[in-house]
Amino acid sequence: MKHTLSTTLLLSLALAATVQAQTNTVTANRGGVTETYQANADTGALTIGWGQETKVFADAVGSAGETFKNLVSFNGVPALTYENTASSTSFEVFYTLALKDKVPVIDCVYGNIRNAQNGASIRKAVCNLDKPLSSEYQDLIFAYSDKWIEASNAVSLQSVMAEPSQPADAPLGRLGEIDVALRYSSVDELMSATPKTIATAGAKTHEVSSGNVYFVYDADGTTPLVLDVETDPTTHTLKRLTSAELLRAIKAN
Repeated sequence: MKHTLSTTLLLSLALAATVQAQTNTVTANRGGVTETYQANADTGALTIGWGQETKVFADAVGSAGETFKNLVSFNGVPALTYENTASSTSFEVFYTLALKDKVPVIDCVYGNIRNAQNGASIRKAVCNLDKPLSSEYQDLIFAYSDKWIEASNAVSLQSVMAEPSQPADAPLGRLGEIDVALRYSSVDELMSATPKTIATAGAKTHEVSSGNVYFVYDADGTTPLVLDVETDPTTHTLKRLTSAELLRAIKAN
């Protein structure tokens, strides 16, 4: 009997370890309601639970070839990621999740895209979307990224590769009276996709960050809202800067 109990216990522990390895869970507490998001890498399903409600979305996570989808925490909230390294233009996209009127929705889309033509990074986001979550959520980025990439195609970074090397800017957008751009000062920064984000107003320039900075639009994809500056790349923690805050930083230089 003792042998049977030990065997059963070991089997239970093994099964528990297997289940743990297969699933990834992220929780959020908003408005006094605990939301639980659980992704199963084997089945591809995302299960969202809150109160007495549960919804399951098929094909939300998993990998196929060089395309990867996963559940993560992004700036303290649950998010789905989409990475595509199969194409010459690489995509790393975060889709933040929320509940609206008991419906799981995508609130914001944050894209970190690499232009295949000139190597320029495109770091932009769209918020206030409130798009109902579906199994084809990854396609949401393309309504915006196609235009971003087309605009980025006109950027020339040839001066960075010249001898001697000269800095080159890849414009991100205009926030109020402030021009925001990614500045490449060396070939290494271009090859490693590590430009600095520069904000310019008149003759004054301010270095916002050497890390990821997202130029954020409203849901229409054209109205500038803010800059979201990543302060911790591990947790994707963001610090939000309005045009007024950014202008004060520029004038303080």
